[in-house]
Amino acid sequence: MNIEGITWHAVTTEDTGAWRRFAAETLGLEPAMEMDGVVVFAMPNGSILEVYDSSGPALPAFGYNELAYGFRVDDIDQASREIEAAGYELLGEINTYGDYSFRHFRGPDGRVYGLNQQR
Repeated sequence: MNIEGITWHAVTTEDTGAWRRFAAETLGLEPAMEMDGVVVFAMPNGSILEVYDSSGPALPAFGYNELAYGFRVDDIDQASREIEAAGYELLGEINTYGDYSFRHFRGPDGRVYGLNQQR
């Protein structure tokens, strides 16, 4: 598995409005997507920041433990096999939207992390 960087970040908070203002006004990021309970910010280098309302409907069933991040890999299928072979739990299937694919797994500390691939 080749790791290209940490390029996906998720924050769970009780105040998505404060995070939205911080990201927009302080960091200069524009929302790429907004839905009930989640705001997604895309950065110029391809990194993604997702801010979830801790009680909102968009929070995945397996949760994000307040903060999670994902590793960019060159081959998500191979990376998934290696994560599973190492004894870690894969959560859900590989999801693909356009040229972006992602999958979650539970790490050694029990927290949720992600794998993602940008084609």
